[in-house]
Amino acid sequence: MAATIIDGIIIALLLGSIAYGYSVSRRVQTLMAALKELEPLVQEFSTAVDKTEASVDQMRENIEHAEAQEQAGMFARAEQEAQDEEPAFASRRVHHPKMPGMHLVGDKRDLVRMFFDASRTESRA
Repeated sequence: MAATIIDGIIIALLLGSIAYGYSVSRRVQTLMAALKELEPLVQEFSTAVDKTEASVDQMRENIEHAEAQEQAGMFARAEQEAQDEEPAFASRRVHHPKMPGMHLVGDKRDLVRMFFDASRTESRA
């Protein structure tokens, strides 16, 4: 009799396990069907992510290339400015004819000096 009770309990547990396995199998089939419907969407998303990564890499390369060109341009401009700043000496002095009432002034000091010179000559006259 004890053997029959143990056999009954084992059969009940086995039937419960089979029922639970069948339930889980149905749920997995439902989930797989839903994933099958989402597959094109997932593929499009994956393609979009790949395109985004490629465009970000391209943008990074463009930025690095632009920075390299900018640095090269800055170097070329610095060289050009250095060449422009080199004094150019003439073998002869260029004589500018003086026009009456007109004076060439190089900078502020010359202007002030000319003012005082003119005021001295006017005060003597």
